[in-house]
Amino acid sequence: MALKTLTQWLGHVLGVLPALYLVALSAFGGLGANPIETLTHQTGRWALTALLLSLAVTPAVRWLRFDRKWHVKYLMPWRKILGLYAFFYAVLHFLIYLIFDLSFDFHFLWADVKDRPYIAVGFIALCLLLPLVATSNKKAQRALGKRWIALHRLVYLIDALVLVHFFWLIRADYSSFWWYAGAYLFLMMFRLKVVTTLFSRPL
Repeated sequence: MALKTLTQWLGHVLGVLPALYLVALSAFGGLGANPIETLTHQTGRWALTALLLSLAVTPAVRWLRFDRKWHVKYLMPWRKILGLYAFFYAVLHFLIYLIFDLSFDFHFLWADVKDRPYIAVGFIALCLLLPLVATSNKKAQRALGKRWIALHRLVYLIDALVLVHFFWLIRADYSSFWWYAGAYLFLMMFRLKVVTTLFSRPL
């Protein structure tokens, strides 16, 4: 099996493991007193984690000074895979809320979007992910050209919106939020021109 194919399979295996873990917890009664709340929170956290990991691919390449061939052939697919699994867990997060909290009633959904800001922010983030997933293939990349890069920079905004959504959901302990927010700010720092120039210089 080619190394590229192997790394992609590894990405998919790692991507699906959290879902399998939650299924196992559900089967053996390990979701606690409020299983729906646990599933909602865990799928949301995994969506945010995958988004942040997708942002980490490019800085990792620059910092570790990988050869461009390795970057394009073996590491870039990870950014795509992580982005797709972020969408997967975001959709699961939304469906759990829609099915179990709202009983699939879109009137209640619209009311929540209008009246509860944290729902609105999360819903906007999910909607913004849709065009990124739809254009994640090479055909769309060729068709859009430079506009593809501009479109996929929406992920920076999406991450920020998800963090705001997460912040508003917290009732007491903010420690995990600050870890996620710190990781986001750290990764965004690597997008600054002065930092990318520093890390692009030869040793």
